[in-house]
Amino acid sequence: MVHVPLLLVYTLYLSRDDHVFFASIKIIMRSLFSLSALRPFHVRDSRPAMVTRRWNSHYQNHTKGYQAMGSFHSDDVDMLMAQSDAVYKPPPLPFEGTVETDHDFLIDRQRWTFLNHGAFGGALKVGYDRAEQWRLHLERQPLRYFDRDLLPHLVYSARRLADFTGASREATTLIPNVTYGLNTVLRGYTRVLGNQAHIVLWDTSYGSLKKMAHQLCNRVTEIPLSKYLDKAKNLENPNEIFAMALSDTLGNMDCHNALLVLDQTTSNTAINMPLHSLSTLAKELGMLVLVDGAHGLLAQPVQLSNLPNVDFYLANGHKWLSCPRGIGLLYCPSAEWRDTILEEPAVMSHGIGQGFQSRFLWDGCRDYAAALSVPAVLDYWQARGVDQVQASLATKLYAAVHLLGQAWHGHADDVTLVPLELHAPMMALVRLPPGLQRLPAATSDDAKRIQDFLFDHFIEVPIKCINGVLYVRISAHVYNDLEEYSRLAKVILDYATK
Repeated sequence: MVHVPLLLVYTLYLSRDDHVFFASIKIIMRSLFSLSALRPFHVRDSRPAMVTRRWNSHYQNHTKGYQAMGSFHSDDVDMLMAQSDAVYKPPPLPFEGTVETDHDFLIDRQRWTFLNHGAFGGALKVGYDRAEQWRLHLERQPLRYFDRDLLPHLVYSARRLADFTGASREATTLIPNVTYGLNTVLRGYTRVLGNQAHIVLWDTSYGSLKKMAHQLCNRVTEIPLSKYLDKAKNLENPNEIFAMALSDTLGNMDCHNALLVLDQTTSNTAINMPLHSLSTLAKELGMLVLVDGAHGLLAQPVQLSNLPNVDFYLANGHKWLSCPRGIGLLYCPSAEWRDTILEEPAVMSHGIGQGFQSRFLWDGCRDYAAALSVPAVLDYWQARGVDQVQASLATKLYAAVHLLGQAWHGHADDVTLVPLELHAPMMALVRLPPGLQRLPAATSDDAKRIQDFLFDHFIEVPIKCINGVLYVRISAHVYNDLEEYSRLAKVILDYATK
């Protein structure tokens, strides 16, 4: 039946008369549809019921048109992020596989004494394994991964991180790391404020942050916190040094709409800033507040809903939370700032001009496995008990400081850079023995020389030179034990005698 019209079409095509050709095609198509309609009922609907149901399901799920940014075949990420728990359905893993928990971390602790988790972290095995599963799933069918699986699972990771940090979901999104977030916030702030932009940071702020600020803003004020550190030992409340330094530096300066950058924990000096009191003071001066929370997640309590005066909060997942590298958090509770200062991410892609999640979750074709590992990592820590983990880190750090103080100074009093209560609960600076202190003042070259010696003895820990005095910055995570700090104490004493 079909061969006759096909032969007729071919004959008409050979006639080279376009008008006759297309008119004839219309007649043939009408005839074919009429014949189809005249087929017996039982023939026309003879497909198995399962096939019918499959088609209905396909029609319902795949004929809604594009919902997400660009041409991704998944639901709108902003809609998914906004859904209530009663409505939202976490996406199932698109592959078979579990992650083993026999070993916590992948660090080679048989060979290395690793006391520098605060630098670049160290991935949990469960996170690393889950990331590898995602990478394999990607390579088995790349379009399935990017078009259909990736975005819903990124939303799930973002929802989990928002809940973990006590943040509203609509105000929280994922970024690769704090550096990405700083670039985004500082660029957006200077773009919106223009000539009125004024960035206020500290001499203890992270080095790359200082470079960004001076690169992007014509007016940068640096608070000399280092000059106030010695005063902390004589104050009933050592935390007062931060407000003192800020007030003395800013004085009668007009700080309206200036951007104050706070560190939850300073990198070089491992000092915790009182975020609540400083952000409250900043608001009284009319300032915006950005918190660099690179050392925040897991190691210390983070409840962002308890910081109402913080406008932007950035965090890394690869440090104390111990995700694979490549995942961070950006929190901004103000819808106004999300739509203005955060209008343009550091890397713009399909989501630009759309919702908060659309702008940030996708920034191009890259490896998102670290972000996709977040649920497995959070499951691991929550199974161990987050409060118990935080308490164990603080207890271990206190014991380590006491051990080093006794070994190097014969006591544990006044051996840290600042009173221990000002240091982070999982990281502190302990003064090296008197025999290693160069008079009248040590230098960063002295610090490097000692750190290289320790590295040659398979001890990874940084040596810091602060105001001409040498310190070791120790970290304490769940895998560390006191024997490792004892080894550090002994090797340092050996170096001093040599």
